[in-house]
Amino acid sequence: MLITMRRIARALLPLLVGAIVARTSHGFVQQPSSPLLGCLSGRSHLLPTAPLSPGGDGRRSISPITAITKPKVSTSTSVGLSAQEIIEAGVSFDTFAPQFLWLLIIGLPEADITKKIMGPIVPIVTLALVHLLIVAVAAAQEGALDQVLIFREVFDPSLSQLAGMQKLFEISNFVAEEWPHVLIWDLFVGRQIWIDGLERGIDTRLSLAFCNFIGPPGLLVHVATCLITGKGLPPMGYKEDVVTKD
Repeated sequence: MLITMRRIARALLPLLVGAIVARTSHGFVQQPSSPLLGCLSGRSHLLPTAPLSPGGDGRRSISPITAITKPKVSTSTSVGLSAQEIIEAGVSFDTFAPQFLWLLIIGLPEADITKKIMGPIVPIVTLALVHLLIVAVAAAQEGALDQVLIFREVFDPSLSQLAGMQKLFEISNFVAEEWPHVLIWDLFVGRQIWIDGLERGIDTRLSLAFCNFIGPPGLLVHVATCLITGKGLPPMGYKEDVVTKD
């Protein structure tokens, strides 16, 4: 089990690192601390020439009061990530990592590598942990409470549920939570379908493709496949003898 977790971690880690690098590599150069200084530094050729005052030796020197010195822009790098960079990196990871796993259960459903990776629940848990990080960081941002108030409208029977969801999808942090939410649960159901296909000898490639693209209809395709082939409804882990056992 430990070896399997290490293999999964090695497969998924490059995706997370790549997402973080892609999102943050453009933001390492620090900008001038003052907007005014930044404006002046970029337009120094437009500044008036500092007045000159005569020196004690007869030469003219720059007055220390009126002279303007062009600020130096720092090029040091920062190792910290902003909240938005963490959220975007997490969304990228939870978007692309599942596609690798879908390729395994659709393209190589009976291969040993697929069983070793997708047999344990570890991949789903890993994606869920990244999703939890996104939720935690987004919830700490300003305006998070407003999302909760709008969410109440969705469950108010006297209001339009569609209108409430449209308001929520105008908030980027809500989309950042909802999109991985959908992808992870689709993969969770897809994994259950894949396991059912292995246990009962059912071809699940079509149902898994639908499940990946549009979610619940994929489950309906699997149910239809089971009934047409005479396998009966998919138990999806349910065993009557275990549930009814005293």
